[in-house]
Amino acid sequence: AAHDASLQHIHLVEGGKWYGQHLGPYPTPAREDDPRHVPPNFYYDQEDLLRERQRGQRWTWSASRPNVIFDYAPQRARNIVSIVGAYAAICRELGSPLDFPGLPAQFHALTELTDATHLARALHHMATAPACANAAFNVTNGDLIRWSHLWPLIADAYGIKTGVVRPMLLAEVMPGRDALWQAMVRRHCLVESRLEDLALWPFADALFRQTFDVVSSTTKLRKTGFADVVDTEEQFLAHLARYREQRHIP
Repeated sequence: AAHDASLQHIHLVEGGKWYGQHLGPYPTPAREDDPRHVPPNFYYDQEDLLRERQRGQRWTWSASRPNVIFDYAPQRARNIVSIVGAYAAICRELGSPLDFPGLPAQFHALTELTDATHLARALHHMATAPACANAAFNVTNGDLIRWSHLWPLIADAYGIKTGVVRPMLLAEVMPGRDALWQAMVRRHCLVESRLEDLALWPFADALFRQTFDVVSSTTKLRKTGFADVVDTEEQFLAHLARYREQRHIP
């Protein structure tokens, strides 16, 4: 395909589905050269096309594989921070403890997240470091968490008790809470919003119903010179605090 002669680099953002995470348990820690699962997988199609079109060209490409990107992003409902924050606020409003709505196996499993700013720094590195040319890299915060450890910290931030593991589908339970949310918006003088603007419940359901470790090796990226790490628990709570300070969530 034709392209501008000034083109230098193309970056492709992929994700954990590259390893078949959406299909069930997979080998961990996942490494970039792990065998592909049985197709279809649109990430494979995209990267294969990029590899083919780069042959003989002066421009280079790279690909990142983050997992569960999170941030302070009020305009994005597919964000585990705002989803959990809205859920916790509703639990407090109802006088309920903060029950974990997922499966017990996920509550105790090892998992990872990718802070959006951390990902941006990694993308800049991949686009400019010669060692990253024409290759794919896992990009996570560089640490691991368990929801069983983070969950009480979230409850403490809201001044409520940590509940039990109580599996339920938030996509079925929470949509009927919008009238309650509107009352909360008025009483707490929040930024006007609908509950669905802050919380894409099916996303949390999919995440919380995994029954296996989600772990990616970031060694390959670190060996190219990118050594940044993020404390996931600390950053999660910081983003949550910002949602509250900016009055998107009470």
